[in-house]
Amino acid sequence: MPNQLQHPSLFLAWSEAPWDEAVTGYPVWQISHVSLSGPDADAAMVTFEATRDYAGVGLVSCRLQHDRLRESMFLESHGFRFIEMVYQPELALAGTVLVEDIQILPVRPAREGDLPALLDIAGTAFRNERFHMDPRLGDQLSRARYQNWVRTSLDHPSQRLLVMTEGEAPVAFFVTEILPDKFCYWHLNAVAPAFQGQGYGLRAWRSMILYAASAGLQGVRTSIAARNERVLNLYARLGFRFHAPQMTFHWIREATS
Repeated sequence: MPNQLQHPSLFLAWSEAPWDEAVTGYPVWQISHVSLSGPDADAAMVTFEATRDYAGVGLVSCRLQHDRLRESMFLESHGFRFIEMVYQPELALAGTVLVEDIQILPVRPAREGDLPALLDIAGTAFRNERFHMDPRLGDQLSRARYQNWVRTSLDHPSQRLLVMTEGEAPVAFFVTEILPDKFCYWHLNAVAPAFQGQGYGLRAWRSMILYAASAGLQGVRTSIAARNERVLNLYARLGFRFHAPQMTFHWIREATS
């Protein structure tokens, strides 16, 4: 149940992000909804800020639709900073023809023994993601965040860590989750550095689409930073459609930067 601030001029909803707190060492919140409806929004925001400060929160994130400029300016006036624009590609699998060929890589659940190699991949990937792009957070914290995500997904109640191999070598991994509407959400994905630039990205993504279709799922969704042009082009090539982009903002307590 998200926390809420209801005021005639401002509505906020937010929740804790314990997975990030485990890495940062301080509470992290994420705002899921913000709407302005009156002239006293700034005064109402003081209540949220007091609650945030009392809880010792060091990082607050918020994602808004790209056209919510009034709300984005409001957040920026309260110390939030624009970090990225993200797209959420989606591919419906209805009518997908399941044709296997030599380009398909075997997909299987990751095992404990895979973790060292997968954590190495996670430590070098995700340079376009928001934690890496925010210069106040630093590369060490950013690497730890994505490595911890991969590590915890091995035994997560709803997320799955899947790996693709060429022989015994891990080529790529995906952290996935089946949503209530039977779409598969790709939370994280990365190709091992040794296999980059050789067409393995296309093979891995095609293999994961086939894997989802074979499981009877309705489709695939994911999220990607607009600056990641190479992978955006890959999604376009694979037939994904793109919804309107969203803006991501961070507020960071100065003492934690």
